[in-house]
Amino acid sequence: MITLENIKNHGEYIIVESVQPLRTFSSAMYNAGYGNFTYFMNRTVDKNYYPDDANEEIREYIKNKGYPLDQTVAMMTAVDMEFAQTATYKDGDTTITILVTAGLGNAVDVTRSHEYAYRVAPGTINMFIFINGNCSDEALIQALCCAVEVKTKVLHDKGILDLQSNSLATGTSTDSVLIAATQQGEFHQYGGSITRLGSLIGKGLYETLHKAVDEYIAFIEGVK
Repeated sequence: MITLENIKNHGEYIIVESVQPLRTFSSAMYNAGYGNFTYFMNRTVDKNYYPDDANEEIREYIKNKGYPLDQTVAMMTAVDMEFAQTATYKDGDTTITILVTAGLGNAVDVTRSHEYAYRVAPGTINMFIFINGNCSDEALIQALCCAVEVKTKVLHDKGILDLQSNSLATGTSTDSVLIAATQQGEFHQYGGSITRLGSLIGKGLYETLHKAVDEYIAFIEGVK
């Protein structure tokens, strides 16, 4: 099982390590897509991080930290790992463990982004959802869709704006999301919004991401 004890905060990055590879579907910066992976990294980078080749840079970073390149999924954010939020939720025989960080410096309304030039700014929402259950690939895709819907709902409820269009933001331009399943225990053929798995993600991620956004807003207001 993946529990809160599997989440280790090393200051500049958080690593989640599994005893055995997890079935994974993600939009992570490194090792995105489908696969079977054992290590899951969320890394803080400087707000002025603009390497010539970000993919090569993160490869070197992962390797230098001692993690195998073919077994590690990694995301980046300008958010300090001290603001990461974690939680575990249970429904029936399935539990999920959540890790999120939220930065909103480049919040964007995807329906209006075609109207203006891209504005470079730090800010990323990274979401890791670990399912202690057995999921079909269809369920993994649907679970990821649920996570994206939850993210947009949180931003709407918090009134987060795309500062260029002044409309409600749907996310940031650099968000990443990962769904990973142990492939043991209760089977989930589907993971949509009205399934037990999807609704569990809806409840758990909504509460956890809400806390992350609140912490980000409080920090930014404290800096001003």
